This record gives sequence, structure tokens and C-alpha cells, in this order.
Amino acid sequence: MKFNQRASAAAIVVVAATSLLTACAGGATSSVTSAAPVAGDRPLVDKAKWPRATPERGLARGLTLPLETYMQTFEETVVLDGAVRQLQERCMADYGLPLQLPVEGTNPPPSDNDANMERRYGLTDREAAAAHGYGLPGETTEPVRQKVPELEPAEFEVLTGHKLPAAAAKGAPQQSPERARDSYNGKKLHEGGCTNWAARQIEKPTQDDLTFVAELNGNSFTESMKLPAVTKALGEWSQCMDGKGHKGLTTPFDAANRVPHVEGRPSPEEIAIAVAEVDCKTQTGLVDVWFKEESGLQTALIAQHRGTLDPIRSRNGAAVSAAGSRAGR
Repeated sequence: MKFNQRASAAAIVVVAATSLLTACAGGATSSVTSAAPVAGDRPLVDKAKWPRATPERGLARGLTLPLETYMQTFEETVVLDGAVRQLQERCMADYGLPLQLPVEGTNPPPSDNDANMERRYGLTDREAAAAHGYGLPGETTEPVRQKVPELEPAEFEVLTGHKLPAAAAKGAPQQSPERARDSYNGKKLHEGGCTNWAARQIEKPTQDDLTFVAELNGNSFTESMKLPAVTKALGEWSQCMDGKGHKGLTTPFDAANRVPHVEGRPSPEEIAIAVAEVDCKTQTGLVDVWFKEESGLQTALIAQHRGTLDPIRSRNGAAVSAAGSRAGR
């Protein structure tokens, strides 16, 4: 199963410092150093569109797996990345270089965390299936876009701790970044620039932390499909689908691949199989069985790895608290 993966909003900050290297190195300069919104009349951040902590409709309504307590939520990701961004901007201002970087939370994912409960066991919301098939509500909506600031050489150095690379000839090997000047406006530069300084103030969970929890989450799902109660329920679901004319489907994920999906334009065939998938889950109790069995697996995994998991949760909580106090949330 492919779980929802969120790209960290902090990556946008790296883009802000690096994606315009060609333009800057090629001689394009600008006195504008803001990430002004370009979303038209839409707000940059619309929390009403953020995913809910637990599903609010359908067969997965209210379901939360044990490992979710160790996962970073979308809101926490936004809080952490937003605090780091604000600290970067504050740091730049201290050097007399006001800079506005892209904000976080503008294009939320469909799920609040890596458990992806809404679709962990395939489609679970009949109303959504009848309207969108295997698509997502709003999948054709144009994403919110923000202008990325074009950095002057001095701004780049203060932000990153490295000099702005010169434009390289096509096919030329990438050069190692050259260390920035020691100071700017009479103030010593931070090691690694304002980007590194801001990251050290918050001390977010490491990527290894997040990956460890995500791997346990993926492993429990894979193993749950082998459990006798789940295989029995899947067999009953498959028989139900056979009876509705959708033969040869072993799992709900096979159903998703049975018909092609066109974004925003689900075909009648797609709608029919999507609705049948949910109806057969209702008839066989597949989601309840699967959730119960996987919850048992995750509870055992937590007991086995508590010495690693509890510190991860503590680090995440401490980072979120620090983000609030350091960035004035």
C-alpha cells in the first residue's frame, strides 16, 4: 500500500535559497525580497481545507491506530516549519536584510498523518465514492502558488552560509559550495547561515525519527494482510464484489486499478466499482476486522519498541512547544 507522504514545508525554504541560482548567477537581480502571494482572491492558508485528525465520515469514522500517537500531524508540521521560517526571517532582519519566505500550510495533503486512515483500507466513504470515484475532492483545484524571492549574493550568503555559485556550463560537474564571508554589516555570520541557526533553535525530530515510525506503520499494514481474520474478511469482500459483477478482485487496491481514473471526471464504470467496494465492506465488516487486527499488531510493536518510540514522541512535543515560545505562536 502506498501511504500518503507529506513533503516538509521546510523544504520550501531550501528552494527559496537555491531554486533561483541560475537566475541570480546569470545576472538577474531584484530588490524585491518577499514571497508575495500570487493566489488571487484565495487566502494563502485556509485551515478549513486542512485534513481532520480522524476521519469524520464513512466506515473509518473515528478510527485511530495506536501508532498515530507517535506520528507528526500536519498541523504540527506546519507549526514547526513555520517557526523555523520566522526565525530565519528574524535572523535575516538582524543583518539588515528583511526577507519574506513562502509560508506553510497552503496546499494540505489529504490525510493528517502517515496512517492515512481515510483510505488505509481502500475507500471507506460511500458519498465520496459516488461523487469522485477513486479521485480526491478538489484534486483539480489549482494549488496555491507563492513567489519565491530572488536572492542577492549577500542575502544568499547570510541565509545559507555559502556563496552564491556562479552559473555552471551545461554538463559541467557541480562545484562544492564556497564558504560565505565572515561577517555582514559588522555582524558575524552564523555557521551554516540563518537557515542552520534557525533549525538549531527548534531541534525538530530528525528524519530518522519520522522514518522509524513510518516504517513500523507500513510493516503493520503489510503484516495485517496475512492475518487469518483479515484474509477471511478479504475473501468475503471479494465474493461480494464478484456478486456485483466485479470479478477477480483480491483486495480493495485491485479495485482501484480495475478502471482508469481521469482527474475530476470519474467515469460511470469507475463510480460503480468504487461504490460497490464500499458497499461490500459494509456488508462484510472488512474495515472493522482489519482495523482491529492491525491495532493488535501495532500495540505489540509499540511494546517492543517503546524505548525508541517514547523519546521520539517527547522530542516532537518539545519541539512543538519550543516553536510556540521561540516564534511567538
